[in-house]
Amino acid sequence: MALTSTLLAKKQAHYLYQSLNLTVVSLFLAVSMVLYLLWDLPNTREMALYWYIANLLVLALRMLIGRFYWSSSAKDNPYKWIILFASAVCLNGIILSLVIFIVPSDHSFYYTYILLLLGTIAIASIASLGIIKRVFFLYLSCLAAPLMVFFINNNNELHTFHIYGYLVIFLFTSSAVVRINKSLISAFTMEIENKILRKKLTKETSSRLHAEDEMRNKAQELQVLNETLETKVKEKTVELENLAFYDTLTQLPNRHHFYDYLERTLKRNKLNQDPFALFFIDLDEFKTVNDTLGHDFGDILLTQVAQRLRNIMRVDDFVARISGDEFIIVVKKVLHRSKFMQIADNIVKKISEPYLLVDTQTFISCSLGIVLYPEDGDNTNTLIKHSDLAMYYAKENGKNSFCFFNTDLYEKKAQKFILKNALQTAIQNNELSLVYQPKVSCEDASISSMEVLLRWNSPQFGFVPPDEFIALAEESNQILELEEFVLITALTQVKQWNNNLHKNLCVAVNISGIHFMQKNFVPQIEDILSKLEFNPQNLELELTESALMSDSWESIEKLARLKSKGVKLSIDDFGTGYSSLSYLKQLPIDNLKIDKSFIDGIPDDKNNTAITKVIIDLAHQFNLQTIAEGVEHKYQRDFLQAAGCHFIQGYYYHKPLSMEAFEKLIGADQP
Repeated sequence: MALTSTLLAKKQAHYLYQSLNLTVVSLFLAVSMVLYLLWDLPNTREMALYWYIANLLVLALRMLIGRFYWSSSAKDNPYKWIILFASAVCLNGIILSLVIFIVPSDHSFYYTYILLLLGTIAIASIASLGIIKRVFFLYLSCLAAPLMVFFINNNNELHTFHIYGYLVIFLFTSSAVVRINKSLISAFTMEIENKILRKKLTKETSSRLHAEDEMRNKAQELQVLNETLETKVKEKTVELENLAFYDTLTQLPNRHHFYDYLERTLKRNKLNQDPFALFFIDLDEFKTVNDTLGHDFGDILLTQVAQRLRNIMRVDDFVARISGDEFIIVVKKVLHRSKFMQIADNIVKKISEPYLLVDTQTFISCSLGIVLYPEDGDNTNTLIKHSDLAMYYAKENGKNSFCFFNTDLYEKKAQKFILKNALQTAIQNNELSLVYQPKVSCEDASISSMEVLLRWNSPQFGFVPPDEFIALAEESNQILELEEFVLITALTQVKQWNNNLHKNLCVAVNISGIHFMQKNFVPQIEDILSKLEFNPQNLELELTESALMSDSWESIEKLARLKSKGVKLSIDDFGTGYSSLSYLKQLPIDNLKIDKSFIDGIPDDKNNTAITKVIIDLAHQFNLQTIAEGVEHKYQRDFLQAAGCHFIQGYYYHKPLSMEAFEKLIGADQP
């Protein structure tokens, strides 16, 4: 950019110099002509005039050729010197021709103009030389022409003084003109460069100021945008932190937050060994609430439970929801075990108080496991594992209670694990067997049906109580295989009895809720009946209330399908679960079984007696038959018979019998 500006300045200075040079040279030509005229030499007037005009034309030609030289088209033209020389020759030839025709024929004049022609050609030929050389040759040619004329004409009147005087004047003025031209060119160049620079600086300054204004505006916009983004980032950060660390339903800290809090608490307490407790809480039968009332009501219940826990606990305690119906509490600044017991007991009681879900009142309880730091564990995983184990022990022992962790729980858990593995191979090893408990008619004490029960006699553990291994089987889904074994074995045996003894015995089989909820449950029953060619009317399926209520509409559909096949249906342990008269009216059932817990209190416990009587009356209203289980005394039999109960099971008549014993019992009345 700087180089371009310098070249432009020099080009403009060159044009100014050419104009100035034309003026100055013209002035010196005029001075020369005046000197010739003053000396009054022969023919000097005409010669000076023609010579002056000729040189003016030569100077004009130089100007034109100089412009051509500076133009971009001729700047690199290799023929520029030829063009300069040819132009000078042509122009001076024209001038010489005019002089020859106009001036009288005088040989002295021809010599004069030939010399003049040679001088102008020389001037044109050196037009591209430097400034100093160009001026020097220019003015030398101006002096040469008249001197040559003088010498040719042999004019004796020309004195040496005049010649030397003219030379001195010429050299002095030429030197002055050269210096002036150099100064003027330098000044013009500097002025033009400054002018260009000022324009450039003005333009650059204006552009810079405009750019600075734009940058300032952009900076302000960016600052506003940055502030807006920072605000949004902060809002999103808070939102993400809430999502990452808090439960969206209950607004309690979530599992991630709890683990982080517990880790920090452990690090801090390792220094001072401050004790604290971990309460692991699980709601009892929460799935039943979800399945019965719906997940929306379940969410409302969880929210209310969370609020109760907030109200119960102190500010220093940490309450979190770590999964669906599981909560965990870190209780600090308590020194005595008895105080932890009071807090746990208060939690269990508060949780079990009634809840109002929109316009529906419901009840729920919780099981709570407690571990103490540092005696029950000194790291996160150990504390959570032990508290979870204590919670499950509380659940297995009746629920709605709490339990402290102790090492015996580990032994029980290990025993449970071993027992579960042994159960896996019990069927293959023929360790399982069936017993049959007769159902006796209250009217005539006859036996027309029985309930089949599963027994396990393990070589390793001996006789395992049904409540123990059935619960294990339900936890591991082994119950599906066990109940299929019971169905096939029992139906095969009853069909054999009916065929051999000409009986029409009906067999009742207990079905777990897990099995009943399987999608293929009804097709499986139909397939077994078909393969064994067993009469569906001789099969009775016993299901608990909780199994039927888990998905009431699907349950009704399944029961209706089984009912259409002729299968009899019974509700087992009626009155101990979430009894609902509206569902009872819709369910296609045949029998209600009264739980042993109500029979045990007859007749001393007025409540149990009243409940039993109500159940029997209710069954009559719905045209259902009642079966009382666990009858062990005559007064119980008498009460049930008087109340209108249809069938009785229990040790009063018969305990569960082996296949051989039951066959002997029912075959005793054969002729």
